[in-house]
Amino acid sequence: MAVVNNSQYKKKAIIQLILRLIGSELIGISFAFFYVAAKTPLGVMSNIIFGFSSAACMLCLLADMCLKLGGKIKGNVTLHNEKPMPLFGMLLGALSTLPYYVSYVVLLLAKFRVIGSFTGPFKLINAYFLPVIDSFAKGSTASADIYWPSMILFALLPLTMIAVCHFCYKISYENIDIAKKVLYKK
Repeated sequence: MAVVNNSQYKKKAIIQLILRLIGSELIGISFAFFYVAAKTPLGVMSNIIFGFSSAACMLCLLADMCLKLGGKIKGNVTLHNEKPMPLFGMLLGALSTLPYYVSYVVLLLAKFRVIGSFTGPFKLINAYFLPVIDSFAKGSTASADIYWPSMILFALLPLTMIAVCHFCYKISYENIDIAKKVLYKK
């Protein structure tokens, strides 16, 4: 069996990232169906519950990929003298935010009335953040009517993806035992 080198791992990671984002979108849409049904009886609690749950599922999919990848890449660095890649997790996190930020730019265009309202499609494209976005821009809100603090919050949401990817990759890459760090503080 041939040894997989880091350039092959990088290519596989990008394909996996795309597939996991598609999976996250499908999970987000599934949560959205339940969110719409629970929105009336639960009120703002539905935003909190479903917002946390759908975003957490997406972040867990990304974290799982990065936790597995970091150790493999570090193994090749150590055993086969390949080039160190300590920031590859951050790159994966940044790549994972591209669809969000492209749709955010279109939302900004709609906010400035360059195009028609884009609030609904923005929520659908980013279904894993739909309940959170809906907390600040209800379904019938026109893009031009979204408050600027909400727009700033929307711009900051994907930073969680970068942080999770980088943190999980770094844990695996550096072979950090979290349980030991938490249980046996020095």
